[in-house]
Amino acid sequence: MSSTFSLSNNQCVQVASTGSITVAAGGVGIYGGWVAGLGVSNAGTITAGIYGYGVGSDGGTFSYITNSGTITIVPSSSSNSSGIRLQNNASAYNVINSGQIQGGDFGISLTSVDSITNLTNTGSIYASDSGYNIFNQGAITTFNNAQGGNASSATTTSLTYNGNLPTYYNIIVRSPTYHGQLAVTSPSGATTFGIYSGGVDGVAASTLTKGTYSSVLSGITSANLTGATSGNYNGFTWRLNNSAGTIWDLIVTGASTADTQASLQNTASSLQNTYALQNSVLANSFSYDCTVFGANNVCISAAGRNTAVSAANGLNNTSALLIAGYRLNNNYRIGAYADQNLSVNNAGSTVNLGNNTPLIGVFSAWNERQDGTGTEVKVSAAYGQKNTTITRSVVGTSEAGSGSSQLNSQGAQVVAKYGFGFVDQVVVSPYAGVRYTQNTMGGYTEGASSAVTAPLTYSALNTNATTALAGVGASYRGIPQTTLFASAGVESDTNTSNGTYSATGVTGLTPVNFNANPVKTRPTATLGASYDVAKNQRLGITGIYRQEPYQAVQTTTVMATYTVGL
Repeated sequence: MSSTFSLSNNQCVQVASTGSITVAAGGVGIYGGWVAGLGVSNAGTITAGIYGYGVGSDGGTFSYITNSGTITIVPSSSSNSSGIRLQNNASAYNVINSGQIQGGDFGISLTSVDSITNLTNTGSIYASDSGYNIFNQGAITTFNNAQGGNASSATTTSLTYNGNLPTYYNIIVRSPTYHGQLAVTSPSGATTFGIYSGGVDGVAASTLTKGTYSSVLSGITSANLTGATSGNYNGFTWRLNNSAGTIWDLIVTGASTADTQASLQNTASSLQNTYALQNSVLANSFSYDCTVFGANNVCISAAGRNTAVSAANGLNNTSALLIAGYRLNNNYRIGAYADQNLSVNNAGSTVNLGNNTPLIGVFSAWNERQDGTGTEVKVSAAYGQKNTTITRSVVGTSEAGSGSSQLNSQGAQVVAKYGFGFVDQVVVSPYAGVRYTQNTMGGYTEGASSAVTAPLTYSALNTNATTALAGVGASYRGIPQTTLFASAGVESDTNTSNGTYSATGVTGLTPVNFNANPVKTRPTATLGASYDVAKNQRLGITGIYRQEPYQAVQTTTVMATYTVGL
């Protein structure tokens, strides 16, 4: 099809072209005349000859000009021609180009009394006859531009611009090799630079990555820039840098909000396993005891312990224990213990624990009878501190920020039980109690480096729980010199604070609920045996299983002891 549209009456008209419009020299493919509210949509090909225009108007008003096809001048060396031409007080509200606009002298041209309110270019606009891609003697309010990047194609070759600067110029970034570059000649006025964040139908918001985008502006001085030359976009920090003469680079640091938020979620998950480990060590320590006494009413027990968390990276730690007790009389004993980490296996983890200060605890117990029957009440308290290093995993554009803090664990427990002589050599002991535990990691800030350009600052992370305990234990002494024991119970949190993992440093981050779906009622079980190797000397082994407050997280502890009464 070869045709032309020429409109000159004051009317609202929409023209949609999906075929071919061809006009001879001096003609206009779609001519708006003085039409008010003309809308033009081209998905085909509009071809004009020398001295002609693909789309033009004398004093008319375009509500929109949308081009996803081709607007071209033939022959390509035709001077005095434009792909789109506004003159004699013509205007356009929205001009959106995702295709190709090729003129002779100019791709798009405006005379001194013409205007475009919103111009968006994600395709290519160029002049084939050594002219300018855009020649503006009029006014452009907002110009969103993706043309430029690496000069390997028309869409990635910088857009040349002459004349009055747009009021607002927004760079559209698609990739490090496809992003807006504006090369200006004879600039007039000033523009406000920004990152395109969406708002034009069918044109997605910019996608940034960390790095330097070279020559996003050239041919202008600081006098041609008004407003801020730095800012934040989707978590990234950007700034214009005058790298040489009238050349400006866009320097982007940091990471996207979405990727950084995802990295925080991953870190919180890893921290859950670490908190589960420390809370298990603390809670199990309340069972530490020393009950083999000699003539001096002193008991010493040395032990080794390993606690493992059901985590994907095999989190576990091995410790050495020293427990000491003193018997004040046949019914009352006191004691203290130290639980020192020897190693923590947490290969490849986001969180690493140090082996510094030990967990320190004290206990006291009153028992009605020494054979385990009757009433016994035991009170325990403990405190521990571990150096902690946290290195965020990389998600997309997020950074591997790393920082250090201290994880403090403390708590107390009181348990009462009553032993019944069930059958010969068997004692069954129902128990009940209450426990309070608290685990707090102090706030910290990640270190800055060339790889970490947006270090995060974290608030303290505190969890605590008041827990009711109930269960039953049993012991059997029917085998010479040997005691077998076991217990099963239930723990139920009556009051908890699960805390939030929150950080600042990248705009838009939201706190992560540290335990959004806690397991408030949990089983626990203990199984063990002891063997009296000599008078006042005992070997023991104990296994403890615990369901932790975090979904699908359990801990198992194995402890071997050698106890001597002095």
